[in-house]
Amino acid sequence: MLKIVKMRSTAICRALSKVVQRHVSTAAVCSGIRMSRPVLIARQISSTLPLSNELIDALKNEITAEKQLEKENLRGEQAPRISGFEITTNGANVHLAKLHGNEKINVYFNVNHSVDMEGEEDEDEGVPLALPSLTIEIIKAQQRLCFYLDLCENEDATEANERFDFRVAEFYIAPASKGTEDEDVPDSVYSSSGKYIDPTLHDLLFNNYLAERGFDQKFCREVVDFATHYEHSQYVKLLTDIKSFVSK
Repeated sequence: MLKIVKMRSTAICRALSKVVQRHVSTAAVCSGIRMSRPVLIARQISSTLPLSNELIDALKNEITAEKQLEKENLRGEQAPRISGFEITTNGANVHLAKLHGNEKINVYFNVNHSVDMEGEEDEDEGVPLALPSLTIEIIKAQQRLCFYLDLCENEDATEANERFDFRVAEFYIAPASKGTEDEDVPDSVYSSSGKYIDPTLHDLLFNNYLAERGFDQKFCREVVDFATHYEHSQYVKLLTDIKSFVSK
């Protein structure tokens, strides 16, 4: 009987000891004393899980809203075409290609940061527009004539296809690429600003020569339509990828 009493007394002492330890831990938290690592980990887990769930719910709502906008304002999931060009995409990069007589024509642009949320909106749809800069390469024999263009709004437009135009920011001739089609131009190649050119040469080279190859206001409008739709699809994909990452 005495042995049983001693065992119970020992158990009670252990229990009291645990209660005291818990009280000390709680007091330490209230007084700002650093907690042990296991307690910190438990606190982090308890605070992280609700945040992840809240973030996932917010991402789901945003994805649903953006897809609804795509359906109502961007004419569905299929991006519009650009007349006469074969379109290839790789992430944010877009490549347009076509032939013109004995010339091969490439157009490159990237939709990253192409939308200015405080800038232009589609008058009919109320959607922020993507206006990416373009690089045009006209390849013949072993050379390529290149133009770097900035898209801009045409304030004098009277029709939808005239709303957008381009400015030539830079132009140059470089050797034809030997590897990938968008191979970087050597630093030794001289390039000139499109701002400083004789007015007659400006009209012949920047307007007539490029228009003869399909680079006109209609082309600009189609690029803006495509880029706006494609940039939006990339944004939705980014949100979806983030949701998958957070959910792991």
